[in-house]
Amino acid sequence: MFDRFTNRLTITGTLVAHTALRVGTGRSLEPIGAELPVLRDELGRPVIPGASLKGVLRSYVESLVRAVTDDPQGACMSTGSEGDRCISPDEMKRIKRRFKDDDKGLADNDKGLAEEVWEKSCLVCRTFGSPWLASHVWMSDLPVEGATWFGQFQARDGVAIDRDTGTVFEGQLYDYEVVPAGTRFECAIVAEGLEDWQLGMLWLGLQPLCRKEMAVGGFRSRGLGTVALDDFEARYFDLASDALAGRRATLLIDYVVSGEAGEKVKEQQAQKWVSAFRREVAEQVLEEGSDAQTTD
Repeated sequence: MFDRFTNRLTITGTLVAHTALRVGTGRSLEPIGAELPVLRDELGRPVIPGASLKGVLRSYVESLVRAVTDDPQGACMSTGSEGDRCISPDEMKRIKRRFKDDDKGLADNDKGLAEEVWEKSCLVCRTFGSPWLASHVWMSDLPVEGATWFGQFQARDGVAIDRDTGTVFEGQLYDYEVVPAGTRFECAIVAEGLEDWQLGMLWLGLQPLCRKEMAVGGFRSRGLGTVALDDFEARYFDLASDALAGRRATLLIDYVVSGEAGEKVKEQQAQKWVSAFRREVAEQVLEEGSDAQTTD
């Protein structure tokens, strides 16, 4: 829920392209230049949309959850068929209709609707958002580091291959643009109002990004897009702890006025979050097994 400020995790770093990288804009209509250019900002410099990195991160987290449970309440297929989603469009219409026809007051309806959508949503949608829930994780667009960018793009040739003959399709030669390896982008991720298990989910998802095990952008099967998050720094500000009772107002004002991002996350705290995520997924598996036994 977003009705109050409880905590904020801020992650900053530098996303380094360890191989050439391409986030494209589709086919160009310019008479000169690459047929498939990369995305640029208003100054003509390469930029990575925050949605591109968030999508890769979410996809990885979904694969982690699905590794231990096939229940859509763990990690649904948000673009799949009716039964693959935690809440389908038709189901959402039924939920809204039921609350609309209820004889309670409007405020109670809104609260009840929000709570039911939360309960029916899968673990991943609760954290990264869905058509019915706002995301708790935000990623800014990643601008190129001005101090290390010298305006160099690379052009590469591509060609379509006939799958039957293994030869080149006549007239199918094209060229595409890439950002060279070594290019550095400024990265900032903010997560707000998360429970411990959600923080653990996000923390686990970031680990491959720090180990050069993720790729973003297009043409990844050709070796493009391998990136790593360098200069990783995580800071956490928590206002929900019971130990802070009576001091919340002072701490919150100091936090807002100072502009600081909170205290550095220590390994012990990160492991506490990961353990909470492990327990949440384990409970999901137990519920799935219990439902299967009841059906049998």
